[in-house]
Amino acid sequence: MSCYIDFERYSGAGIVGTAFDLLIIGSGVAGLTLARELSGQGLRLLIVESGNWDETTHEKARDATELQDDIGASGDSATARADELAQFGPIDLAQRDWVPGSGWPLDMDTLAHYCARAVRRLDGGPLLASNRIWKTTGQQVPSVIEGLDSFSPAFNQKAPSTADMTDAARLWNKFRSENHPDVTVLFNATATSIKCGDRNVTGVGVVSSVSGKNHCLLDAGYVVLAAGAVENARLLLLSRDRTGAAPGNRQDVVGRYLMDRPSVTLGSFYGPSKSRVASAFSAFTLFADRRAFIYSYGLSIKPNVQDQWRLTNMTVYATVHHGADDPVRALDRLLKGQRERRAADLLAASARPGLATTHVGRMLLEHPQAPAWLRGWLAHPTALLHPTSADRNRIRSPARKIEKVDLDVVCEQPPLPENRVTLSSHCDRFGLPKAKVTWDVGDQVRYGLSTLGSLLARELTVAGFSDFRLSPALAASDGAKIVPHNIGRFSGTTRMGVDVASSVVDPTSQVHGMNGLYVAGSSVFPTSGAANHAVMTMALSMRLADHLRERFASRRLAQFKSAFCENGSRPLVLVTGATGNLGTSIVEQLLVQGYRVRGQFHLKLPNESRVEWVHADFSKVDMVDATFDSLLNGVSAVIHLAATGPGAPDMHVTNEVNLERLVRACVRHGIEYFGHASSMVVYGSPTKRLVTESDPLINPDIPIEKQYFESGAMRDYARSKREAERVLEKYAPHLHVDVYRIAMAQRSLQRSLASGRPDRIMEMYRNNHYISPHNVAMAVVHLLQVALRGSSTNGIDAYNIADTASPSYKNFYHRVGHKALLQVPLAFDLLKGLALSRCISRRIPMALCRLDNSKLRSTGFELDSDRDSSFSIASPRHGTEDPSSCMR
Repeated sequence: MSCYIDFERYSGAGIVGTAFDLLIIGSGVAGLTLARELSGQGLRLLIVESGNWDETTHEKARDATELQDDIGASGDSATARADELAQFGPIDLAQRDWVPGSGWPLDMDTLAHYCARAVRRLDGGPLLASNRIWKTTGQQVPSVIEGLDSFSPAFNQKAPSTADMTDAARLWNKFRSENHPDVTVLFNATATSIKCGDRNVTGVGVVSSVSGKNHCLLDAGYVVLAAGAVENARLLLLSRDRTGAAPGNRQDVVGRYLMDRPSVTLGSFYGPSKSRVASAFSAFTLFADRRAFIYSYGLSIKPNVQDQWRLTNMTVYATVHHGADDPVRALDRLLKGQRERRAADLLAASARPGLATTHVGRMLLEHPQAPAWLRGWLAHPTALLHPTSADRNRIRSPARKIEKVDLDVVCEQPPLPENRVTLSSHCDRFGLPKAKVTWDVGDQVRYGLSTLGSLLARELTVAGFSDFRLSPALAASDGAKIVPHNIGRFSGTTRMGVDVASSVVDPTSQVHGMNGLYVAGSSVFPTSGAANHAVMTMALSMRLADHLRERFASRRLAQFKSAFCENGSRPLVLVTGATGNLGTSIVEQLLVQGYRVRGQFHLKLPNESRVEWVHADFSKVDMVDATFDSLLNGVSAVIHLAATGPGAPDMHVTNEVNLERLVRACVRHGIEYFGHASSMVVYGSPTKRLVTESDPLINPDIPIEKQYFESGAMRDYARSKREAERVLEKYAPHLHVDVYRIAMAQRSLQRSLASGRPDRIMEMYRNNHYISPHNVAMAVVHLLQVALRGSSTNGIDAYNIADTASPSYKNFYHRVGHKALLQVPLAFDLLKGLALSRCISRRIPMALCRLDNSKLRSTGFELDSDRDSSFSIASPRHGTEDPSSCMR
């Protein structure tokens, strides 16, 4: 698990003098995303968090900020929430001549991949950001949408919290429940300044957040500021050098271009249309991979209309207000013991027993004492049956008593240099100048709101919604009376760009002129957009993680190059995916056997200096032939492990397209041997209990759901692995190919056994065939040796690499201290087969099957008798533990 250190109780050990690869200031959305992306890469990471174990930094951000009366504090809090998820559109990133300062140095083609990754990280379901969502979810296009010429739907997805159906995912709680042994979190530690040398960052000064009694300088060659828009700017401004210049501020840009997303109520429906509008803007679900994902939508101005009327981007959402006689409100008052109108409340609640039962059930699920496993088990079926259960303001039930429906708008604010963060003449409790925030909504936003209101009211009337009433200020078209309120989600104070005169960081998020100092979060946004920032913040943080990973890789490869000793007396073997779980074991086994090894890696950084390392990304569709040549020059054999797993958008490119290009290059280079890591999934759902290499395989030319009773993502993965074998069959006449159909690696058990009870039950139902990575490595190297020392001919052969007598999932389950587990009956599989294939299948549940390794053993291979040597797992943690068990 991660190591947590309370700086208030710091004893002087574990931090000062430790060589961390990266120091991250802040544990909000940006900081935690960076840590999660870079964890497990062979790096040592330190997060500096000013908040306490269970305390947000919101209050501390306010303590350090001098605000106008109408501005709320904005901090990248330690209990960072991922609210509704929405992707920016191309116009949000475009340079628009009517929006001064607009234009990102990146486009959506560059960021789309990262946005999709962000939504998957947040468990938000498929990213459906266009009109195809109606067909995918089976929804009819609402009449309120069809009747508007200037507006299009703006979709949101819910990032669900497993603890509270009506709450959004809290990333800090999720991070604490995960295992990140290479991450140290220093909490109750407030960063006071960034230490810089000659164009290089050297460290960070910190002080204990509560008492201020502890302080130290943390050495670091790479630092990322991820403390929120206000605090990021403040930290840079506090970090002046001997000449008085702050990092990135020689052009007086740090802190400027402060933006929020102002909001105001455009108007309301009071008449007969209010129920239709409430229903139209209600939440709905998409069921995929045994889960219910929640979506909702608002209205956005079409790009051509923005251009025509010179408007910034704006998004309109409906807010439903229920009357005092609403059954749910009545029930809430009864449950809280309010007596003012008890008789009327009893009558209202009892008149709608179904609605009352649903509401009480939801409250029970949200109760802190409700078991986490029960919440997780029931949350998705409940959301599927009642999509609006995730948002109290979007209850679709006709039994609800609607008083009115407001249309609220969230606006993109132009980046104005006069809106800024500076240092105040007042100091915080540590004697450091507070941040002074100067912000005004601006005339362009007021003009845009007036224009938007007129457009929307006119088009709603034409569409038949004549009872919509604009708010008085908008109806009067009086800009001075339009008073939008800020929502306290600042951005733009360290904006990204290529011009140092108008930006603080470059397109990689590195501060101009300061090597190793980066900024993450919405403070780097050149424009604010009108959508929630969570997806774009995570996307940019993931992109920054990839950039930092490449920098660390280059540094490490330079160190290894001097240590690597070339020895031409033994064959050179290329191992792709050499830093993965299987790759690490196979590389070690090859080195033990005396082979020279060239290792390809992409994400996880290498740690083995005896290997010649090459960085290459098989998920890139535009890989050039020179990359394959650099991998294969001088190579005698290839062991190909690089692959993309279920659910990834680049699976086809990695597993099929670039596999074929690699094999074609092998033929061109005269490679003698090609070993390919396939999977047991190519058998689909087996037809007998002991599966041999001669048994039927999945046929991608007919529906997979009739052959493999698994989730859609797993079926796609099985298809991809089978198509990969087909690719190899084409080239088998030109080289010797071994296909390794590998059982589940035991290391995956750690994640499975630490998951919730419903997932563990499904795992026991699905899997009973495990093998240690150590035994996989021994088998792979054995087959390589058989091929190289024998008189093998060209062609293709397949081997089940499995331990037929391995302990079952149930054995492992009990070994780590779990109590008896429910065995999902065979009837469940029969029902699933009937649902998927519309027939009673004779296929056997995976938990009752084993892979036969007789063919592998016939080559002279014997499994290591200590087949569980690589398997070690502590009992999984339930809930969030106190940090004292691991803190110093």
